[in-house]
Amino acid sequence: MGRLADKPKYYWDACAWIALIQQEQNRFESLSYLIEEAKNGKIEILTSNFTLAEVYKRPIDNGGQKSLLDTQDQAFEDYILQDFVSRVQVDFDVGTLARRLLRAYPTIQKPQDGIHVATALLNNVDELHTYDRANLLDLTEKIERQDGKKLRICHPPRPPVPAPVESLPLFKALDENGQSPKTAEGKA
Repeated sequence: MGRLADKPKYYWDACAWIALIQQEQNRFESLSYLIEEAKNGKIEILTSNFTLAEVYKRPIDNGGQKSLLDTQDQAFEDYILQDFVSRVQVDFDVGTLARRLLRAYPTIQKPQDGIHVATALLNNVDELHTYDRANLLDLTEKIERQDGKKLRICHPPRPPVPAPVESLPLFKALDENGQSPKTAEGKA
């Protein structure tokens, strides 16, 4: 299937999925907007199948990181299985590139982040969306995708602000008696 040039391709890190499912304040609006855009065929969302496991963090060693609750697993799986989400395998190429990225960029501190960046690079995504700290965000537009363009790593974009609705100024619609023209006509 060919890709339309004007259809952005976004990769979601596990933290984006957690924020969506848990409807995290200051994040849910952006993520639900992007889900609607994907449902409407305006964007593509990709994620690694590895994300299915990464959304779980052991309470003992999670260091305060968010984790999906077992009661949220089904909602997450339901999203991941939608046609508007492309799931990417962790194959030899992804694993090899992830290891090389971990060695070349010490700010990528965890193998799972290496997998996310490698998957995004090999699939020529426009943006990798994450809420991780600067360890990934500082790499924005510093690493080349497979097609030679630079990968943008950022927070998911906020929805656009709706255009203002044009309306008549309140007082312009009133006659000199303070009535709307239709009301004045009805009294005549």
